[in-house]
Amino acid sequence: MKTMKIMQSETSHTSKQRGFRFWIIRIALLLGLPLLFYYGYCWGLWGRNSLLLQYLFQCGCPVASNEARYPEQVDVIIPACRYVNTRLLPSGRFLYVRENRFLLSSTYLLDLQTNEKITIKLPKGHYYFLTDSLLYVSSSEEYILDWMKEKQYSIRKFVYLHPEAAVGGNVNLRLLAEALHGAKYVFLINDDDTVVALASDFPASPEHSFITGWFDIPGFGTERVKQFLSENSIVYQSIPANFPDEAVSPDGRFIALHDGIYLVETNQKIVNAYPSRLRGWIYDSRGVIYSSDGPCLIQTNFGILDDSVCVFQVPQPVLNLKVPKEYLLPQEIP
Repeated sequence: MKTMKIMQSETSHTSKQRGFRFWIIRIALLLGLPLLFYYGYCWGLWGRNSLLLQYLFQCGCPVASNEARYPEQVDVIIPACRYVNTRLLPSGRFLYVRENRFLLSSTYLLDLQTNEKITIKLPKGHYYFLTDSLLYVSSSEEYILDWMKEKQYSIRKFVYLHPEAAVGGNVNLRLLAEALHGAKYVFLINDDDTVVALASDFPASPEHSFITGWFDIPGFGTERVKQFLSENSIVYQSIPANFPDEAVSPDGRFIALHDGIYLVETNQKIVNAYPSRLRGWIYDSRGVIYSSDGPCLIQTNFGILDDSVCVFQVPQPVLNLKVPKEYLLPQEIP
């Protein structure tokens, strides 16, 4: 009888221990699964392409995990939650960055060769980098800004530069072609078909430089400015669009599109792009910059608006899509 009571007591104790362990395991799972799910996303184990998981988790992931969520051929230049706006400078060596961190905004040039950050403050309005140091700014007035020297120079339209620039209300195209031939540098800004012509004595005598473009050249075709320059054998430097449809590498061997990098010679795709928008090539032809304003997680018109609006936008990082090593020349391999 006594033995039976002891056995019942031991059985009851064992059952309590099992029940206690069961609840401990359940609590551990309830607490651990969210952490496992979170860190699994951060380190790229799942959910790489999920906009919902990006929106929920990416801004809280450790900085060291940024690279883990992307393929091997991708470097994260600017993390998603710090990125606001970027622009690749003409040389491909510098990236203009405007970012927000902890409600503070900063602007700088990122040297893609040394990773050095150079503080820069740009004016309001529309602006385009003509060179790494010169910008064409269009706001309430037009001017050329040399940000390195912190100087700006007014620039006028061609029709105000020459007394015979206009004939019968139209621009004197023969005189315009002559003036462009006489300029030291001619830049065509592809985003808005504006031509900036800098005279040989710029910046000592900025009044000899001028702007022209779609507003001076008659016609309706989108290519009429390029056609005018070509027909008059005017040598010019093309300033690519902020988001070009395609970009050829500086060495001429590769072409980048929105979906990846191709060989120019065979049109073979050699690496896929992560979903984003093309910016341009880095100076050494070893990588392409991609960025995006961010896709929309939820878009709606609320049942009353004519157009849909984005309710939750998912920030995206600035990426460097690298050319695979097997396609680099021996001296280019790092």
